[in-house]
Amino acid sequence: MALPLLSLMMVVPALQAPAPVSEAQAVLEAAKAKQKAVGEARAAHVKAGGNTKDFKGDCAKELVALEARLGAEKRPEVRQALLVSRLFHLQLAKLEPTEAFQAQLRREVPPVAPAWSLSPGLLSDRAEFAPEGWTTYVAAARTGHPDADLRRKLVFEHFWERLDAKDEAAWKATFDQLQGEFKGSREAKSALAILEGERKTGLGQPAPAFTLQALGDPKTTYTLASFKGRYLLLDFWATWCPSCRAEMPALHAAWAKFKGKPLDVLSLSFDRDIKHIAPYRELAATPMPWKHAFVEGGFQHPVSEAYGVKGIPKALLIGPDGTILASGAQVRGANLEKTLAKFLGN
Repeated sequence: MALPLLSLMMVVPALQAPAPVSEAQAVLEAAKAKQKAVGEARAAHVKAGGNTKDFKGDCAKELVALEARLGAEKRPEVRQALLVSRLFHLQLAKLEPTEAFQAQLRREVPPVAPAWSLSPGLLSDRAEFAPEGWTTYVAAARTGHPDADLRRKLVFEHFWERLDAKDEAAWKATFDQLQGEFKGSREAKSALAILEGERKTGLGQPAPAFTLQALGDPKTTYTLASFKGRYLLLDFWATWCPSCRAEMPALHAAWAKFKGKPLDVLSLSFDRDIKHIAPYRELAATPMPWKHAFVEGGFQHPVSEAYGVKGIPKALLIGPDGTILASGAQVRGANLEKTLAKFLGN
């Protein structure tokens, strides 16, 4: 039987009323709003000629408020949102979370907690910069989180990390997962492009030729032939890249140890502005006292296409005859000195 018009008018709005937002959701929505504001401030900083390396989001008020709420909040779901939001704001402000806070996160927030959907990058960063405490935790999120978008992004990051580590069994498994479970996604397409790029510079292959002007010296040109008879560590980097900056201690230590050997290092900067390089090299910890070139256009430059550069840092060790001898994790971090010693001796 048809409802009276008055009854129908009363029922329809009730059916269309939006679901109430929980307190946990409200915490996460506030974090997203802050992210937008910080993004706008960052864009203004870059437009004015600033380096993103020097930009930090102003999250002081939010961090104080989150700390106060955590001190009083008892409900687990809301606490999880507050804890993840605090980590998120620390990331926006480029502040490293303490070990105690990271331990609290792992203790109170399950790997499958809905709060992690705020930003998969939070877990990716923990896996990269604090693997000793987060590898197993992030693996649990990667395999069991109910948010397919989050799992897809974590699988993609794991694929790239395992490919870089030359862990064939692991990268192939994650690659197949991306092309199967997440077929057609941006991450699946990116994985294909990255794999194709890596094949251009496989171990044992001849290094692609290049011609680049020396940074600060228009009369000097570097070519692959310039380094014939010597080992060449080709290093794609940028001052704005946190992972590139994290490699600097290992690079400087390796240079100090092997600079007397038949070895050259050529760093190719992907900075947005050539003026950003000198201030970074003026810092006491990062003089980078080796050869440099500025790759204008970064990923769009022909040398990037030739070397299949899809992300930085990317480093390759090229032998005296122009053959690629090592790449990826083999020439990063603590492995760099071990790899150089293998070819150059101690």
